[in-house]
Amino acid sequence: MDEATTEAPDLSALSLVMVGAGNMGGAFLTAALSAGVRAENALIVNSSPESSQRAAAALGASAGTLEDVARADVLVLGIKPYQVDAVLPGVREHLEARTLVISLAAGVSLERLAALLPGHERLTRAMPNTPMAIGEGVTALMHADAVPAAQRELARALLATSGVVEEVREDQVHAVIGAAGSAPAFVFYILEAMIDEAVRQGLTRDLATRMVEQTVRGAATLVMESGDHPALARAAVCSPGGTTAEGVAALDRAGVRAGIAAAMDAAAAKSRAMTGA
Repeated sequence: MDEATTEAPDLSALSLVMVGAGNMGGAFLTAALSAGVRAENALIVNSSPESSQRAAAALGASAGTLEDVARADVLVLGIKPYQVDAVLPGVREHLEARTLVISLAAGVSLERLAALLPGHERLTRAMPNTPMAIGEGVTALMHADAVPAAQRELARALLATSGVVEEVREDQVHAVIGAAGSAPAFVFYILEAMIDEAVRQGLTRDLATRMVEQTVRGAATLVMESGDHPALARAAVCSPGGTTAEGVAALDRAGVRAGIAAAMDAAAAKSRAMTGA
């Protein structure tokens, strides 16, 4: 166990308010509850009291109102990017200077958050990906300069059960989109293609799905646990003149490496366009 884990903050008395508990907000809240936030201290504020109650019941949290923002140690913004202009002025009325604000809104920069929450300095962006929902995600944290070390550690502690958490500079967020944020969809695309081809080759779809999914999972786990560079792991499987070497050569001829790079670059470019970078 590393030092950061050993000294992780006690979250049992933490007050967390989430404004907008959609897919990613819900996954964040699930991680926070698993990390130690108590259900009665985790308040959901959605667009209506009925929606707040439904989300709270589904996630094992409590329903709240915007007035509860005043007592939040951590305020999580799970709203969509297009909602920030309409929602944040109402949030600002109740926001205390001590509260750490964590925004999940893709494409909304720290600078824009600061403009929408004038005078509030403790701002953090979190860029998670969807496997966070099962504790296998990647979340990039980007902090404003004024966020103190204790609250940076608090943000990490809230996500301790969500998977890998990395702190990056905000100017790296577009690369993160390609490498992690959008990347699960690229992996799903590859899985789909491999399953379809296995079916074409004669396997039933259920069997093909089980074999391909476990192979991808096993390959990723093997590289992670061995620490080997993926090129070395690939070379170990490629016997001279064998089936795997022939398959890898076909991937090269089809331009798969360039296609993956192009997908990551396109996602990053779209992220830049969304933020005006």
